[in-house]
Amino acid sequence: MFRLLIASLGTACVVASLGVHAQTYSSVYNGVTTVEVFANSAMLITPTRSDNYRLLIHRMDTMEQVKMAINQQIPRGGEGPARAWFAANQDRIKRQIRPAAIAAANAISRANHYKIDRLPAIVVNGRAVVYGMTDVDAALQRYQATRALRK
Repeated sequence: MFRLLIASLGTACVVASLGVHAQTYSSVYNGVTTVEVFANSAMLITPTRSDNYRLLIHRMDTMEQVKMAINQQIPRGGEGPARAWFAANQDRIKRQIRPAAIAAANAISRANHYKIDRLPAIVVNGRAVVYGMTDVDAALQRYQATRALRK
């Protein structure tokens, strides 16, 4: 009888905590319209898309990644083969670099606007910055908890 009572209480506590978690989880998106993530390419950001808010992920090392990719393709053997390769691949390189350069410039501009001073950084609604997190939902939970404390 005692074991049954403990098992029932345990189940009730689990069900109650799941209800609180579900309620907290659904309210984590309340008032959130835009989330911008600032990270480098080595940082795994989750989720990568959302139906609950507009999610933008800015990779701050985009140009470095493009430069590394191009450098790996340049043939060895001196300046002559390298120049020939660049001449033959100039249009492809421009097509590859142009969107990356625009994305990198936008990321730097946005980071400067928000005064981001370290990575990763998650900006919620263009107003609040959460540092040190790559899980957007966890950052939103922290944001909502901080917001609740200020009310």
